[in-house]
Amino acid sequence: MCGRYTLTPSRKELEVGFSQLTALPQDRIFAERFNVAPTQEVVGITHPNDAPAPVAELLRWGLVPHWAPSPDTEVKMINARAETVLEKPSYKGLIEEASGRCLIIADGFYEWEAIKGSTKQPWRFTVDGGIPFAFAGLCSTWTPKDSGPPLRSCVIITTEPNALVKPIHNRMPAILADQASQEAWLNPMVGGEEAAGLLKPLADSRMEKAKAAKAVGKPSNEGPLLFLPEQEGLF
Repeated sequence: MCGRYTLTPSRKELEVGFSQLTALPQDRIFAERFNVAPTQEVVGITHPNDAPAPVAELLRWGLVPHWAPSPDTEVKMINARAETVLEKPSYKGLIEEASGRCLIIADGFYEWEAIKGSTKQPWRFTVDGGIPFAFAGLCSTWTPKDSGPPLRSCVIITTEPNALVKPIHNRMPAILADQASQEAWLNPMVGGEEAAGLLKPLADSRMEKAKAAKAVGKPSNEGPLLFLPEQEGLF
């Protein structure tokens, strides 16, 4: 699964690779995050039905289907398996339409290695030396019965691990690291089966890993020291 990730470049750096981010309000802080966790607001790029091109928006990580009785009912839906997104009712209708698919921007993700007789060791995985990339995700709108605002939420899709991730964990996020795959994921002309074909493990040759501080397991811990396991005592 993918339960933590990072987004550490400055906003200006992110806007170079994802120009849609320039439209987000300047007073919303979404960059330089070292421990993004479920239920938090995350940076996504979507293609709504009424928009001529993809747009950036902030989504809650933890998919809430439109038919859920409450926004707190489905908070554990943080990951969706690539192998079943075309079958499960919560995801099938989303992946079939471009408006139900999204890119979730990141520059790294954590997975935990089980160590006998010790606390699990977190590792941070990056792509192409640390460049920003996108997780393949699904998004949905939940509308309250009263006059409250609608809730936009998302789930990160996971797939089989590549050779780098496999010794640490049996799943990894589906990463769309190239512009072509990102554009295809959000293309209204791409159907569900074709979109699902993009959900493959990224080549291990494009990725690196490094140990992280065990303190990353606590969502309230933040900052660059999480990348330094020898600084554990500072949390």
